[in-house]
Amino acid sequence: MNVLFVSDSTTVSGAEMVLLATADGLLANGDAAFGFLRATNHRLIEAFQNRGITHTSTDSFSHQIIRTTTNPAALLAFARSFSAVSTEMARVIRTQRIDVIHSISYPASLYAGLAAARTGTAHIWHEHNIKRIHRVNRAIYRRLGNACQWVLGPSNAVTGNLAAAGIEETRLRTVYNGIDLRRFRNPSTDRIDALRRELGLRDGERAIGLFGQMLPYKGHRTLIEAAPQILRTFPEARFYFVGALENPPYQHELQTLLGERGLTDRIRFTGWRDDVQHLIRAMDVVVIATTTPEPAALMLMEAAAMERPVVATRTGGTAEIVADEETGLLFPPGDASQLAARVSRILGNPDFGRTLGTRARERIERHFNLEQHLTNMFEFYRAAVSGDRSGVRLTTRDHFDFIERRH
Repeated sequence: MNVLFVSDSTTVSGAEMVLLATADGLLANGDAAFGFLRATNHRLIEAFQNRGITHTSTDSFSHQIIRTTTNPAALLAFARSFSAVSTEMARVIRTQRIDVIHSISYPASLYAGLAAARTGTAHIWHEHNIKRIHRVNRAIYRRLGNACQWVLGPSNAVTGNLAAAGIEETRLRTVYNGIDLRRFRNPSTDRIDALRRELGLRDGERAIGLFGQMLPYKGHRTLIEAAPQILRTFPEARFYFVGALENPPYQHELQTLLGERGLTDRIRFTGWRDDVQHLIRAMDVVVIATTTPEPAALMLMEAAAMERPVVATRTGGTAEIVADEETGLLFPPGDASQLAARVSRILGNPDFGRTLGTRARERIERHFNLEQHLTNMFEFYRAAVSGDRSGVRLTTRDHFDFIERRH
């Protein structure tokens, strides 16, 4: 089976990590993976190169964010971009004899949909975001989705949002992401101690980490606002923002806020790290403070796999992954006081934190492991190629509703 992955992303985030894990699974299964990528996404291109995956990088993706507009100049620019990309992609599809197009989120799915229509190729749209559906774009989503063999989401929150656009329910499926548990095994105490020293932590100090892209909706500001309340009870606390520093204006905004709050020496930016799983383990608490609906943050699963207690916002699909009070603690998005209270609860009761982490790992092993995810994805690939959408059977149906979206 030849699968073409299509991504117009400019960086590597959770969706791209899921893409790469799926590509690895295809290669291990004896199938072939190909890529169609934005030329400026150097990290993703490098990841494909390191795997020896044939890929096409293009400058034809729109340099403006695809949006709903009546501006004639913008519409013309978008049309030219869609035409150029679909032409290039159709050439790749024919040359590489692609069986299935696997597009990563909107608008990559829109580009891929045009190429699929031109070539008659099966198309799976894998949406990793929860976007606002309104009167104008609803028609676009509906037409695109109903032309796909499958429209997949990593949580019911995502597929439910797409259902609201009018996409046929027979095409919509929830397939939870999976973690390669072999990559997430507890490192030695010596290694973690060395990493904590590298982070500047002294004996007795506590580390709270927020992992993710440097984007406003990731909730860095919420943790900054919560920090003084936490420090009043736990003056030994230290905070870390882990993620690539690819947004200088936003980083400057946060640094200015830290200066105003007198927190410059308490909150550190680590930048991009290639040892994230070990860095997770070095934290006493992992925070996911997203202020917008979170589709299914991969960090929730990664932190759980490393047995770290999680404090996360109750948004989107988070409550489908984190069982509140059992495998983590949830709080309302943007509520700094509640975030501080939940972090402090864990810092004040380390045994409770360890229990949350242990239960979280067990939940990942049962319901969110990579083998189950890949088995499910391969079922969809086979069904897309055969044209039979009636026989797909997904694993792990004892706890989650993978088959039907309930309304």
